[in-house]
Amino acid sequence: MIPIFRTVIRCLLVCTTTWLGAGVVRADTGRDQPMHDAGITLQRSTCFGNCPGYSVTVTQDGRVSFEGHAHVQTDNADGRVTPMQVANILAAVDQAGFRSMRDSYVSHDDGCEMVMSDQSGVKITIVDAAGSKTVDFYNGCTGATADAVRSRIEQLARIIDQQLGTARWIGKPVAPGNVVR
Repeated sequence: MIPIFRTVIRCLLVCTTTWLGAGVVRADTGRDQPMHDAGITLQRSTCFGNCPGYSVTVTQDGRVSFEGHAHVQTDNADGRVTPMQVANILAAVDQAGFRSMRDSYVSHDDGCEMVMSDQSGVKITIVDAAGSKTVDFYNGCTGATADAVRSRIEQLARIIDQQLGTARWIGKPVAPGNVVR
């Protein structure tokens, strides 16, 4: 009876480990192989007024996906950009010192001396061979910590928007109280 019990337990452990590990097994993605999940995502959150809320993602091969949330003309759209446009974004990521930034600038715990409400925010995520890095920046975060990176994160977000042509999906700003949907 005991050998059967051991066999059953061993089988359960192997099956459970295999099942649990299935979600974390990844193929080797050395720098010589293309990363299929590599990309850059810019998310902008709304403010008390009419700030556009959307997310836009570009993959390494230039596919662009736009998802509008509020105060934009387009709900969902797809597009393409050139390898040069992707390279321009990656150069801006390096120039901004993105990987050395904190992950979050949204609360007192993140170094915000004061947090003003009803401001927009920007969240940028980069996934590449070096791994994944996200910076979440709330424009209502003030103080030396946020001010040290504010212009760099704003410039990076502007470059991403310009290179991906998000203006074509956002449209013209609308007056407060008028919602574009």
